[in-house]
Formats: sequence, structure tokens, C-alpha cells
Amino acid sequence: MMNTTIGGWIFLAVVLSFVPWSMMYAPQAALIAECFPPRLRYSGASLGYQLSSVVAGGPAPFIATALLAAFGSGYAIAFYILFCVVISIVATVLLPDYTNRDISSERA
Repeated sequence: MMNTTIGGWIFLAVVLSFVPWSMMYAPQAALIAECFPPRLRYSGASLGYQLSSVVAGGPAPFIATALLAAFGSGYAIAFYILFCVVISIVATVLLPDYTNRDISSERA
């Protein structure tokens, strides 16, 4: 849709991209917070969230520009994004499951 250079299709692609983004972003705060004990929850969640944006989000425009220059197509950027998605899914699957567990007390 983005490669069509038709404004309506590009707008639709951007709007449709908000659906998976919202599905990921909505539970993200709870997911990150439950990874830390109460006394470290605010600092740990904040530090992890901010550092991930610097480490992963900071170089992303440079990587996308380099991929576009090297391959001349947006498909290379799409595969880069897909690669990042796979890493995110694997990392999420490897997190411990806290369903139906009390996360308000310190863990041993």
C-alpha cells in the first residue's frame, strides 16, 4: 500500500497499522510493571521503557534509510520491521507468566 504512492492507500495503510499497534501498546504498561518487585516497579519499568526506545527506536530511522538506499525498496524496511516483531514476540514469550499470582509482595 505504501509503494503505490497513492495518498488514499498510504492513509489507509497508516490507519490500519494502528490496530496492531494499539493491541500491543494497551497491555504494555501492565506487562512491563509486573516484571519488577514493588519497590523497583516504577524505576525498573521506566528505565526499561526509556532505554528500549533509545536502543531500538533511536537507530531505526538510520537503519531504514540505509536499507532503502541499499535495496531501493520499502520491502527491505518491512522485513526489518518483521525481524523486530519476531524478536519482540520471542522476548515476550520468554517472560514469566504472572496470571492469577499476587505481584504486590516482594519475591524471594
